[in-house]
Amino acid sequence: MSGTAPQSDDGLRLRIRKAVDEQYVIILAVLVILLVGGLWASYTAHISPGTETETAVDSQWSRASTFSHSAMVTGQNPVYDTGQRLRNQRAYFPLISPLLTGEYQFQYTASGDGSVDVDVTVLSIVQSRGDGTVFWQQTSEIGGVTTADLEPGDPATTEFEFNLNQTRLQLERVEETLGETPGDPVVVVQAQTRMTGRINGQAVDREFTDELRFIPDGDSFVVNDPGEVTNTSRQVRSVTTTRKYSPMRTIGGPAMLVVSVGGLAGLMLMRRRNQIALSPAERDQLTHIEYAEWISAGSLSEDPNDSELNAVEMSSLVDLVNVAADAGERVVYDPDQERYAIFDGERMYFCTPPLQ
Repeated sequence: MSGTAPQSDDGLRLRIRKAVDEQYVIILAVLVILLVGGLWASYTAHISPGTETETAVDSQWSRASTFSHSAMVTGQNPVYDTGQRLRNQRAYFPLISPLLTGEYQFQYTASGDGSVDVDVTVLSIVQSRGDGTVFWQQTSEIGGVTTADLEPGDPATTEFEFNLNQTRLQLERVEETLGETPGDPVVVVQAQTRMTGRINGQAVDREFTDELRFIPDGDSFVVNDPGEVTNTSRQVRSVTTTRKYSPMRTIGGPAMLVVSVGGLAGLMLMRRRNQIALSPAERDQLTHIEYAEWISAGSLSEDPNDSELNAVEMSSLVDLVNVAADAGERVVYDPDQERYAIFDGERMYFCTPPLQ
């Protein structure tokens, strides 16, 4: 027992061997699981990765439509200047700006080329509706446009106008004539658009309906503007490709396989050569290292039986240290005789490792 570092290195080596010996079956099971996992990961990543089906977009196109609206102030009032044009307001006041004008714009974009004919009809619909039911309505056409050979990015635009004050009076006459009707009155500017032609080499025949609503509120109309309305159409196809895996599997799988095979081979070879289990001498050496704080160096008589004390021989250093702990005494170690002893009253407990 010379020096601290060798004892520390020996102790670590002996502790590892002891732990491996005690957990041998568990370690084997873990290595087998790693082996199976490494085989599966390596096989799927490098030998038979399999395939996966993805959806690829061949082409696509989108349409977009917007409403804009305004009214010129013609009546005297304390808020707005006469002749001022109010644009895209949240509400309009028919008594001071009766004529509402607007514009509906339709256009489309495409991943390729396109040429379509666009026909737009704008209607003014005065109605009463509730819970999706229309109880009465009056419809009139207030605008429209037909555009031929419209290309992607080119707009089809139509203007419209109607008199808010006349519409307000119309609602009042209906109420006077029919009395209180179910539902709520609403004025709808409805744009009905049909586009026909070819986009991205595919035939197109679609219809769209967009609405700008004006909700009567006393002597004003509150605007419910949908903003920009869009629709997208895609032509897709299925593409089958070889499945790709992350580096964790492509590299980790073979690495896990090598580690598990090497570990199993090395572990079983060491077990076969008796290089794992500790010998009795090594167990006593490990005990000496672990219980060094209980052991003091000293000189003992050559023959314990010649002592006047009753000599009790212990079977191992571990047992001797247990007796020392119970008795509260230290263990005396004679390095020349490689003998350990404890003196407890009229008894001397000793052992002479290594034991065979």
